[in-house]
Amino acid sequence: MEDGGSLLQPPPPVKRLSEMLRAHAAFATNQPGGIRASLKFVDLSGIKLPGRMLAGADLTGASLRNADLAGADLSGAILFAADLRDAMLDGARLVGADLRGARLCGAKIRRADLSGVDLREGALMASRGGDLVAPRAGSQTEAVAAVLNGSRLNGARGGRANLNRADLRDADLSGSNFARADLTRSDLTGCNLEGASLIAANLEGAVLEGAILCRANLSDSNLTDASLLGALLDDARTERTNFSNATRTRSIDELGKDIATIFAHHRAWIDSDGRRGTRADLTGTDLRGADLRGINLSAAVLSLADLREADLSGAMLIMSDLGGADARSAVFIEADMRGCGLERTSLNGADLSGANLGPMLIRGAIAWPANLARARLVGACLARAVLGNAKMTGADLTGCDVTGAMLEGADLSGTVLDLAMAISVGEVAEAAPEPVA
Repeated sequence: MEDGGSLLQPPPPVKRLSEMLRAHAAFATNQPGGIRASLKFVDLSGIKLPGRMLAGADLTGASLRNADLAGADLSGAILFAADLRDAMLDGARLVGADLRGARLCGAKIRRADLSGVDLREGALMASRGGDLVAPRAGSQTEAVAAVLNGSRLNGARGGRANLNRADLRDADLSGSNFARADLTRSDLTGCNLEGASLIAANLEGAVLEGAILCRANLSDSNLTDASLLGALLDDARTERTNFSNATRTRSIDELGKDIATIFAHHRAWIDSDGRRGTRADLTGTDLRGADLRGINLSAAVLSLADLREADLSGAMLIMSDLGGADARSAVFIEADMRGCGLERTSLNGADLSGANLGPMLIRGAIAWPANLARARLVGACLARAVLGNAKMTGADLTGCDVTGAMLEGADLSGTVLDLAMAISVGEVAEAAPEPVA
């Protein structure tokens, strides 16, 4: 009863199923002889259909538990109340698919395209003794502990969906609607929730570090014990939002020492190779507009800090950790940032002209590259910057000025590139042999 097993039918013979899938592929691509596949209430548990064309297929109530659908095209497919628990859907295309009432608990859906997907409530009804009954309790779409990191869910409709403990790191949920959804203890690190509706959503204990929540609606939502370090909340609506015990940017006063003392101890730590002093740990600290010109913060921890409009011109940030920091409109002119960690750092509008983001030689042999993976550099200036061998996978360089920048050996795979201001398109193309926008 609970699993809806009484409604399931055995799968068709292998030959018949192959014929159905071939005919459906023809249907989906407007070829002669095409027939839409109808596999409603069919038990396809454990089936292996990686890369198959299933766009528009009717899989209402079907069991695809533990199925391998990696890279499959399920755009517009009807998966209403389907069982996809523990299924493999990495790289799959589910644009506009109907997943109302589906079960996706434990499913692997990494780097998939679920744009416009429907994850709202939905329940099947069966007739028993003249009465309509639900084959299983509840009508929520369940994606408990589902792995969706790096996937696109922009425009998705997920009101009341259960995404408890889901992995949504670096996912794109911009413009989506997850009002009243359960996102308890979910990991939304680096997630793009710009313009999303999270009205009355439960985000208790969720990790939203470095997430984009600009213009999101968080009214009446529960963010108790959530971590919002490095999150961008510009113009977000937070009426009646519960921020109890939420971790947010800390002020300098909360560090226990004045900032000058922290810098002095850090300098002593550097000069003595760690024998004296203390390494500066400014994780999640509010340093907005700070004048840090020429300072030596090499190997310091500035992850998830608020560095908006801070001036670090000529600063030494060798091997420093700025991962997830909000450094929009910050100034890093001529800064030494060799081997610097800038993963998921927001650098929109920042000035890094002439900065050295090349590799740092460790013990004279190991070249440690600067890490700008998934960094946001929209409208930033990288003119004359050194980016040799830098890791820039998945970075957003829209409108970025890379005039005269040295990009030899940089990994630009998966970046969003706007080359209008690049002095040498060929140089960038050579650095990124297989860009994926």
